[in-house]
Amino acid sequence: MALDSASFARGDEENPVAPRRPDVPPQTAAIELTNPIDRFLQATYATENVDAQRVVSDEVFARRVYEDLIGLLPTVEQLDAFTSDTRPDKRRLLVQNLLADRRAYAEHWMTFWNDALRNAYRGTGFIDDGRRQITGWLFAALYDNKPYNQFVHELVSPVDGSEGFIKGIIWRGTVNASQRKEMQAAQTISQVFMGTNMKCASCHDSFINSWTLDDAYGLANVFADEPLETYECNKPNGEFATVRFFFPQLGDIDGKAPREERIKRLADVITGPENGRLTRTIVNRLWAIFFGRGLVEPVDEMENTPWNADLLDYLAADLADHGYDLKRTMELICTSRAYQLPSVGFPSPEQTDFTFRGPFVKRMSGEQFLDAVSALTGVWQPATGEMLKRDGRGQGGQLTAVAQVLGERLRSEYPLHAHWIWNTPDAAQGVPGGTLHLRREFELDALPETAHAVAAADNSFSLFVNGKKVAAGDNWQQPTVVDLAPHLQVGRNLIAVAAVNAVQIGKEPQSPTNPAGLVMHADLRMPGGKNIVIETDSTWLCTPESHSNWERLDFDPQGWEAAVEVADVDGGPWNARGNLVSGLVIADSRIRAAMVMDDALTRALGRSNREQVVTRRQSVATTLQALELTNGGTLDAVLKQGAENWLKQTQADTAAIVNGIYAQGLGRAPNADEAALARELVGEKPSVAGVQDLLWAVVMLPEFQLIE
Repeated sequence: MALDSASFARGDEENPVAPRRPDVPPQTAAIELTNPIDRFLQATYATENVDAQRVVSDEVFARRVYEDLIGLLPTVEQLDAFTSDTRPDKRRLLVQNLLADRRAYAEHWMTFWNDALRNAYRGTGFIDDGRRQITGWLFAALYDNKPYNQFVHELVSPVDGSEGFIKGIIWRGTVNASQRKEMQAAQTISQVFMGTNMKCASCHDSFINSWTLDDAYGLANVFADEPLETYECNKPNGEFATVRFFFPQLGDIDGKAPREERIKRLADVITGPENGRLTRTIVNRLWAIFFGRGLVEPVDEMENTPWNADLLDYLAADLADHGYDLKRTMELICTSRAYQLPSVGFPSPEQTDFTFRGPFVKRMSGEQFLDAVSALTGVWQPATGEMLKRDGRGQGGQLTAVAQVLGERLRSEYPLHAHWIWNTPDAAQGVPGGTLHLRREFELDALPETAHAVAAADNSFSLFVNGKKVAAGDNWQQPTVVDLAPHLQVGRNLIAVAAVNAVQIGKEPQSPTNPAGLVMHADLRMPGGKNIVIETDSTWLCTPESHSNWERLDFDPQGWEAAVEVADVDGGPWNARGNLVSGLVIADSRIRAAMVMDDALTRALGRSNREQVVTRRQSVATTLQALELTNGGTLDAVLKQGAENWLKQTQADTAAIVNGIYAQGLGRAPNADEAALARELVGEKPSVAGVQDLLWAVVMLPEFQLIE
């Protein structure tokens, strides 16, 4: 078996897999380069006459780094604050601040890792538990910046929540031997973590590299319950491959050990410090994401020669030396002069050689484009029932999985003072079954801008606002999120709840008593920044008796008693704070495109079906994208609603609309010609159609869609 020339040629021949740690080149007197990346590239700068002092403007840098690190456009206020900042190290500080935004970072990088790890929210293989999501585990790993070696270890040797990666897709019906689930595990591990294409070798000795059928089956055997017979071009050949990793220099795997022990040993081998290929592969992927081209190309063929081997070795060794912290590597890249150089166009297809002159211009991914449109229009993705209905392991439920992670991480940051209430102080210990009716009146001087509530009852509830039933729930561990705003009015308002304590659920016999309680938190955001909070406490009135029209405002609750606070939000048998915060996270969220199901628009914009590993999407525009962007109903509907939002927030002022759209969408004011055309589109008396036309014109601009 041939050795990996790119990774091994620079290393120790006795241990060729170990990363070489090249010394950082000394600085030259001609130009002060403090970032190690620039010092490795200073010879290139000199040879190619690249002026490393000629970096992009603050406006271009901010847009570039916001999109690359968190996938969002900077707001007008954020851009103004950055450009007016006079600190000499403000670019480094901006990079650090963006990487510190744990939620935005995780939401953005979900796109890359969902593609690479085949983590779909629906699709082939979910029937009969033939496939599982890893959304909750993956989001938590990104949010917590889990060390990369641990990240990989937990995917290869699964922990609770990460099993879906190795489980793969169990295809229905007869499939090729090279697609059995054990071989899928071998292929994805090789490609994603080692930059090695094992797909050809899964069917026959590869024609495009040095890997053999025995290499692929040796790795697949790690995951098999019994030794796998090798199939060549889908025909059995009567031979059985031994259990081994395709780089045996890194360590042996005992083929006679139980399956779980073999898998754990494989994870140890892959993530061990001797495996420099692991770190080389991921830093090469990061370089490709930020610069548009990897140090090694293609990024899934790490056997190829890098255009700067010393820089690749340094970044890989630096990652290992600093706790496998990917954010550190990202900061190192994004604070380099190399990253801040003016962008260059893609080379022609005929050009075979490569010379670094700066980052390539990149198109936004589909998710980045949709989030940019959302920021421009104020129309974010809707949270549908399918996205919430399950635990996030099966089909759907991805928002629930993410919200549960955030609920635990943010539980102490949300000011919740709600109590579990009932009509008797011992309800948390158990009371007879029945229905308790509860009411809470309040006054509003104006309609709220938003009004979200999260509620749960042990065992179920129905919630009414001003006499109309608006929500229900039957699982106190998964609180129900309610949008109260459409049902509120200026003046008197009423929230009424019928809470049911069931002592018999289904056909299973239960004890004659059962814990009972209702908990709710509502946050009404009023004009002018004032908030009104309504929570369950002793100010609520309740009765176990049934009355006609009890849920209506005109009902007189004479004789009703004050509710009893039986436990605080974390008390009783419920410990509900984390679950309530999960619900509030969903209610307060701008749902980003990475978290929604795929549709015609996102598929046209390049989102994969995640039935195969995708480590890089195509950046070239297609006819399908042009048709969807010009004629598709999804974007049209968003722009129409966005036009209505702009008319409302500017009081239909033409100049404010034009200037605001340019500032938010492009980060600048329109020039004279643009302003004249935009005012003509919008009209002196702006209409929805006119503003929609301007929005469409702006989002179709290369300046909007490209990351320069």
